[in-house]
Amino acid sequence: MDQVSLLLICGSVLVAATFLSFILSIFSRRWAVRFGAMDVPKSSRKIHKDPVPLWGGLGIALTLIVASIVLSSDIAFLSKISIWQIVGFALGILILCIGGMLDDKYDLKAWKSLIFPILASLAVILTGTSIVHVTNPGTSAALFLNWWTWHPFDNAFALSFPSDLLTLVWLLIAIFATKITDGLDGLVSGITVIGAAMVGILSVMRTYFQPESAIMAAAIGGAYLGFLPKNFHPAKQFLGEAGATIAGFCLGFLAIVSSAKIAIAMAVLAIPVADIAFVFLRRIYNHKPWYQGDDTHLHFRLLAAGIPHKTIVLLLWIVSASAGIMALSLQTRGKIFLVVTLALLTLLVSWTTDRMVKRRKVHD
Repeated sequence: MDQVSLLLICGSVLVAATFLSFILSIFSRRWAVRFGAMDVPKSSRKIHKDPVPLWGGLGIALTLIVASIVLSSDIAFLSKISIWQIVGFALGILILCIGGMLDDKYDLKAWKSLIFPILASLAVILTGTSIVHVTNPGTSAALFLNWWTWHPFDNAFALSFPSDLLTLVWLLIAIFATKITDGLDGLVSGITVIGAAMVGILSVMRTYFQPESAIMAAAIGGAYLGFLPKNFHPAKQFLGEAGATIAGFCLGFLAIVSSAKIAIAMAVLAIPVADIAFVFLRRIYNHKPWYQGDDTHLHFRLLAAGIPHKTIVLLLWIVSASAGIMALSLQTRGKIFLVVTLALLTLLVSWTTDRMVKRRKVHD
């Protein structure tokens, strides 16, 4: 397969996934209204005034499961990504979809909602997807992480340490980065499209030519692109817990199967991850429960500082896309420097907006 053929296939997959996701979003919105899965504004964290249907992740999940079934029927596609890896991916999406829909409907306690991301991550790990190696920043050589391997069921599958542990941590970081960032209309949907596009572009390049991950990136990007018209401000439907967690799960999985291009995904997710870390540290410092949601996240502070909703979303999209594009041309050290710079930038912007919000309150 050459680059032109791959681009045509990716384009077809992108269009098909976008169309299917858009159609399914119409039905998922109706089902959310019918079964009472509505986001009713009850706290200061809610920026919408009227109830908005949830379960946006249902149409996205169904789109990705259909894509997984279609792709798994292609023998050529399975040359580098095994059928079991596709099964694990689809199973993880199904788990997150069920857990997310239950959480949207019944508002599960934090520890109960945590079970589903862990199970989804384990489904991926137990079906053969793992971070086998990382690049040594000092030498650019591969540092393999399967130091110890265990075959519990006669080579049916293997568990490796510390690679599987690192995979679990990475997937949970990606999942919660998009879950917690889902506070503004369209923000996470757009970031997911951008992240998938970055991995897809890298996978099409001659140096890293990987048709399988490029096609998967097109399917993931299309699934969220099709939902974006319903999700952009003012949103007619929210992603909900399922859609937000599946977003990070997809980007995390895609980064692994595309030869551990975690640095690319991390560059796109750098601001959400850094913001989460700073907010958690602030809560601990102020003796507040670290798991309890509040309005101190960066996107909420920017909104409180008087910046328009759409402007914030577009600005964060541009920063994420710019970070991803820069990461495409950087080596390992450069990518690490980029991520650290974005983290420091997030801290600076967060501190500045805090001061702006305090001044606004004084003047009001």
